Parts: sequence; structure tokens; C-alpha cells
Amino acid sequence: MMKKVLSIHSTVTVGFVGNSVVGPVLTALGINALLVPTVMLAAHPGYGRRVGAAVPDPVVADILSGLGEMTALNKISGVVSGYLGSVEQSQAIASFVDQWRAGGSGTYILDPVLGDGGRLYLPEALAQAIIERLLPRASIITPNSFELGFLANVPVTSRATAETAAACLMKAHDLTAIIATGVDDGPNGIGDLLVTRSEAPIWCGASRDGRNVAGGGDLLTAVLAGQLARGAALESAFLTASRTAQQIIAASASSRDLALLEHLGVVAALAE
Repeated sequence: MMKKVLSIHSTVTVGFVGNSVVGPVLTALGINALLVPTVMLAAHPGYGRRVGAAVPDPVVADILSGLGEMTALNKISGVVSGYLGSVEQSQAIASFVDQWRAGGSGTYILDPVLGDGGRLYLPEALAQAIIERLLPRASIITPNSFELGFLANVPVTSRATAETAAACLMKAHDLTAIIATGVDDGPNGIGDLLVTRSEAPIWCGASRDGRNVAGGGDLLTAVLAGQLARGAALESAFLTASRTAQQIIAASASSRDLALLEHLGVVAALAE
């Protein structure tokens, strides 16, 4: 039976971020992608202007609360949540995760889309709602460097400080793993970092000309969720997700958009 993964995230008409990445990636992996939009935008803000709006809170809550009538929740192998449009959406997601877990087991991956480049993208109240409602429920989180530092209250400026921040978060929360994406380790380049409770941290470095591209973290998280749903072990899923994301990022012509469709075959090959 085809595995199912639920992704609660942004959707854009132009470009590739949020569910506009998750949907194609999971489908290429042979996963049934169940997509719930939190905001609907013409394009991500990197295009220069925000066009669109958050999905109304009652709509998001109604979809999530009614999913159990449409499909067996215990057949959903994983849940991912990313960019949110309101504080109320965090409560709807928290309620759904509790309902889903009551009927079985699975991995909840929180991509805490809070900000980048030293600043929050979201209102402080929404950031705090994610910390208070979703972080305690997460099995795995996939923050970028800024988000990891914000969550841990430890500035992240290198691989070493990312390890320190992740260790602080692991002590404070019942997390299985933290995957920090796009960590800049100075002369050692950019890479992704896996921190767990039982093993030494694992670093997956990009090529020397590695860079950050909008949607790159969404791509890594989507591949990770798909690999875990397919039964891969965490370390293997992380390395596959990191290397796949880095390959597609490196092949992208600009930092504004992933060259996702041109290289979706790289993802599909993982399912062979």
C-alpha cells in the first residue's frame, strides 16, 4: 500500500517553496502527499512583493479535524508542518497531531519556519505559539541556522555553535533529532548537521561553492519525510536528503528558485 505523508505548509503559484516543493518531491518518491495550505501566495517574498493571504483559520482547522473522516489517520506515516499564517493555525495543528498519535505512531517533523538572515519573518506571537505548541510535540525539527539559534537562545555562527545550540534544545525538549540546514562553517563551507541523543553529530558538507537557495530547506525536509515513510533509518534518510538537496541546490541558476522540476528525476531515482 502506498505510504501517506501529510504536509501542512505554504503554497505558491510561482516558484518552489513549502508545499510546492513537498508535493512533487513526495509524489516522485512514490508517497501519497496529503497537502494542507496555510497561506496561498503568488510567489515567495523573494520575488519582491507579497501577493496573497493566509488561509482562513476555520478552513485549516476544519480540514485537519475532518481528515479522519476521509482517510484512516493510522495510515499516515508522517506529518510535516512548516510555514504558518496565524497563531490559531498552530493550535489546529497541535490538536491534529494529538489526534493522529492517539491512533497509532508516526514521525512529526516540525520545520520551524521563523526567519533567516538574523531576523524573524513572523510576528513574535506566532513564533512563540510554534515554540509553545508545536516544538514540544515534534519528533524531529529542521531549522536553519537562524531558527536553531532563536529556538535555543544560542547564536549559531558555525558548525560548533550549531552543535551547542542543538544540544541545548535536546536537553529542553523530547526530540529524537535536530537537523540544522544550511550551516555556514566559514572556510569549511556550508553543510547540514544531524544531532541525536545517542550518536555523535553527523555533518554533511556541500561542495565548496555551496549556497542557500529559497526552498532548499523545504526540499531537504520533504526528502527526509519521504525516506522515513519508506522505512529508511534516520541517519541514512538524513544523508540522502542532505545530498539530494545539495545536488539540486547546486544545479539551480539563482538563489531565488530551486531548479526542482528539471532535476526531479534525481528524487525519483531514490525510489527505485
